[in-house]
Amino acid sequence: MLPTSTNVNVKVAAAVPADASAVAALIVAKQPLAADAANLLGSAATAAAGKLLDANAGGGKANEVSVQLVDGPGQLRRVYLAGLGDAKKLTVDAIRQSAAALARAAGKQRVERLAIVAHPIGTVAIAEVVEAITTGISLAAFDYREQKGTASKAKDSEDNAKPKTLTVTIVVAKPHLAASREISQRAAVIAQGQNFARTIASRPANVINPPSLAQVAKELASDVGLGLRVLDEKQMAKLGMGGILAVGGGSIATPPRMIVLQHLPKAAKGVKPLLVIGKAITFDSGGISIKPADKMGRMIFDKCGAMAVLGLMYALAKLKIPVPVVGILSSAENVLSSKAYRPGDIITLYNGVTVEVTNTDAEGRLVLGDALAWGIKTFKPAAVVDLATLTGGVIVALGKTIAGVMSNNDELVAQLHTASQQAGEQIWRLPLFDEHREYLKSDYADIINAGGREGSPLQGAAFLSHFVPADIPWAHLDIAGVADTEKELPYYAKGATGWGVRTLVNWVQQTGRTRA
Repeated sequence: MLPTSTNVNVKVAAAVPADASAVAALIVAKQPLAADAANLLGSAATAAAGKLLDANAGGGKANEVSVQLVDGPGQLRRVYLAGLGDAKKLTVDAIRQSAAALARAAGKQRVERLAIVAHPIGTVAIAEVVEAITTGISLAAFDYREQKGTASKAKDSEDNAKPKTLTVTIVVAKPHLAASREISQRAAVIAQGQNFARTIASRPANVINPPSLAQVAKELASDVGLGLRVLDEKQMAKLGMGGILAVGGGSIATPPRMIVLQHLPKAAKGVKPLLVIGKAITFDSGGISIKPADKMGRMIFDKCGAMAVLGLMYALAKLKIPVPVVGILSSAENVLSSKAYRPGDIITLYNGVTVEVTNTDAEGRLVLGDALAWGIKTFKPAAVVDLATLTGGVIVALGKTIAGVMSNNDELVAQLHTASQQAGEQIWRLPLFDEHREYLKSDYADIINAGGREGSPLQGAAFLSHFVPADIPWAHLDIAGVADTEKELPYYAKGATGWGVRTLVNWVQQTGRTRA
């Protein structure tokens, strides 16, 4: 069983289980209790929910949770009500967030069995509500504890805080039961993939490095049925992958790896695959162009682009999605040693492009350049998407809730935008012009790897475009702002978010339907 760091079990039923210890109803702000919800709740719980509504609990801020004790016989002891904010601004993601708030509230009160009544909310259909509840609950249940030691375990024993499995039953009307189960199961698998990505992303650099990441990929491939190929430093040297070898050269004990996972359904034989590539710098010191010490420890999250690829491949295999996809994790550790690459070095990447190194902290584009050029030549994909925590500049431009997308293809961007909207993961297109490629011209090589701070996300994409043929639809996602969080968000704890898994799964499925 692959690690996902969760302690929740979600199922769907047509009635509140007899052993449920609480009932939660998601209700639009300032609207009366829906008839479907009242029927599923029962009279006593409906009366308790009514008291909350009378007190305007549903009209509070989004994610606020109120609780009311249930009067009368039966197992149900209390009703939770999660606010959804302004009903006029209701989104599916607001429901995900409210479901997450319910899970956290239930966890704080040691509730082990929770029933959540699902019904159409405003213009949001029951299918979207069920997906949102499942996803919100599953992501909020993530709790990375692999590195906790004896002190934490002793404290858990003292205050009885050791995590227990929360069983959540999503209760729907009988006509919606079969479809809701299918939708919930799909959402749960995708959330598991995202939480798997978060788990591996959370592992520190003394646990995860390129060779041990390759071992994780091997375990994943074996567990869910994926093809696997791993290129070591000797194989990459024969292929002429000078970018990844230069970046990983300083880490003598943990050399770089090019990790390839393949989801190739028999039904899609002969169909060109989609290619998804992730940057997997397991630790980034900046190399000789060393980063400031402040927050350098967070550079364990410089592998999050590739972690999204891991989560995607998990979900595709588990869901048996009939679309061929190749996922590449281009992995190196960027540290200082006598073998580390230097500013002023000129290196040759897989496709023969020579690069003058101006900044060893602009390393992600070097490992991606080799992966893009080799992956496209080897697998001849229909389209390519890469994800990377590439630049701090994208955070300056878009903040920490939106990823930047740069592309050579309008249709691909439109597909990704639709997929991201469905997932509740925001993207915004940034320009990619010939002028940005000109900015990277070198006096001594074909291009430089960094040209200063101006438009740094655009420079990063312009650099990568040198490794993508013009006739291949390609999009670059700079996820530096969204890959991890330093504060608790509605359904993310502090740390890795696994951003991109849901968007990528939606995109792959959407692409498969378009081809059919």
